[in-house]
Amino acid sequence: MSKKVGQLSLSKFADLYADKLASADFFVADEKQLLSLSEYPYRSDGYIIGICTRGTAQVEVNLQIYESVQGAMLLATPFHVLRIYNSSEDFLCRFIVFSKAFLTENSVNSHFLESFGYFKNASIPVIYTDTSDTKIVQDIYLLLQQKLALETHPYRVEISRSILMTLLYEIQAVYEKQHTIIKGKQTRKQELNVLFQDLVFHRYKEHRNVQYYADALFVSPKHLTETIKEVTGRTAGEWIDDAVILEAKVLLRNHEISIAHVADDIHFPDQSSFGKYFKKHTGMSPSDYRVVSAY
Repeated sequence: MSKKVGQLSLSKFADLYADKLASADFFVADEKQLLSLSEYPYRSDGYIIGICTRGTAQVEVNLQIYESVQGAMLLATPFHVLRIYNSSEDFLCRFIVFSKAFLTENSVNSHFLESFGYFKNASIPVIYTDTSDTKIVQDIYLLLQQKLALETHPYRVEISRSILMTLLYEIQAVYEKQHTIIKGKQTRKQELNVLFQDLVFHRYKEHRNVQYYADALFVSPKHLTETIKEVTGRTAGEWIDDAVILEAKVLLRNHEISIAHVADDIHFPDQSSFGKYFKKHTGMSPSDYRVVSAY
């Protein structure tokens, strides 16, 4: 058993579930049960759009619980730690998985995905569609599936990418019905936030100091903290600490992993310093959290 949060690579994901592959980093799966993904938390290194077509389940995203029912959509990024469990016997879903590189291959904007509200870090990762919206999303999914089946078509990948873009905009329209979204081109401050969030995702285990991120982004710590606070309502330090604490909580839920190993995995010098850090940010010791989180 892995002693880390599971990492589900695109290739492994595809081996388990892919019906049709457009490329090595883009595929769809039709109404598959997710039993092999349900026991332990995991991250995918791709973006996931899941559409529940039947039954019910509980979806845990970054330790928050959401109910999956028919028409519910899971919108997950590599920033999310996922677990699907307590599924009914008839629980089925369709999903699309793709990498950022696949979608932005022909785009000059490498942060195109972050322009969608539902792929931002602070967004709600599960949304509920009404009947008409469900039909629109399902129709686009089926069209995508049909195009991927045309394996000899010379522009199969390009057409599939265009259909995926259409789907992303349709989902944004659904998302905006449920959330107030400020539209418009990203400001420089919003762009800095995107770069910061991406850097935190890749470096939070090794670096918990705002100074490191400010240096990497060529700004002062003061400017970084003020900008992130203005854009997200939370400071840069809070985002870093939250990433670390989330990882710690997920690891602590697996009782086969010692607290010392958790401390080591998140690059703390020893168990004592990890314990103090964890208690400062959660109000309880790692061992106490392990007890209260057991279920």
